[in-house]
Amino acid sequence: MRLKSAAVAIAVLLLSSAVAFGSNNESGLKEKIAVYMRKAFNIPPNVKIAIGSITPSGVPGLDKSVVNVSIGERKQTQDIYISHNGKYLILGKVYNLNEDPLKETWSKITLKGSPVRGAEGAKVTVVEFTDFECPFCGRAYSTVEDLLLKYAGKVKLVYKSYPLPMHPWAMKAAIGADCAYEQNHTAFWYFYDHLFQEQGSITPENVDDKLKGYAKDTKLNAGRFDTCLEKEQTKPMVERDVQEGNNVGVSATPTFVINGRIVQGAQPEEAFVQIINELLK
Repeated sequence: MRLKSAAVAIAVLLLSSAVAFGSNNESGLKEKIAVYMRKAFNIPPNVKIAIGSITPSGVPGLDKSVVNVSIGERKQTQDIYISHNGKYLILGKVYNLNEDPLKETWSKITLKGSPVRGAEGAKVTVVEFTDFECPFCGRAYSTVEDLLLKYAGKVKLVYKSYPLPMHPWAMKAAIGADCAYEQNHTAFWYFYDHLFQEQGSITPENVDDKLKGYAKDTKLNAGRFDTCLEKEQTKPMVERDVQEGNNVGVSATPTFVINGRIVQGAQPEEAFVQIINELLK
């Protein structure tokens, strides 16, 4: 697909070939998008897919909408773009070539109020959008730990919640970790470490007991923690992180933003080292 304007670039994150919808009818087009996505990404029947209203995007040749994927109250939102003729679908983000991409991305990240590990004055900040149940996040955990040791004093880690709707205990774990952060910032990192280290043994049935056990281990006020967990008092904090992730184009976990540079997935350590070394020059 060609764009007439040279002022934008389209990040095609899902489809490298045309998706032939063959319908200009909005309701029919929405249904075809949902059917395609369910099939292409193996989305289970119990996960709801809802397509928002299709409106002009401001980009020549493209309309825009959003996809909401949800199970119960757990929801993930992604921007999409559709060609005027209803033939092409782009899932991703529109970038303005007249703006500095690193500054644009970094301006959408809020560091205040989020858990931080590492030296306050570190030159490199790694913001991690993660899901405690995600196996790829579990794999990235050891890489991040190695980087913090390798670049002690030079790199700091900022945690952001991004529990995916298809992971049944991820939201509760994120809420529990933030409940710990509300009481004791250091305790949060105990939760962070153990949720990843014990990821394979955590289930939807035992996640509450696991979290309450971590609270006991870190000597948090048990009554206050239990109330926070049961009433999901920190859920707004989680939802704030998810929205922030959506604003910078996060669509999968883990996603890292390193001084404005986006790195998606459990990349090998060398990929992070290359970026960090360049930023430290």
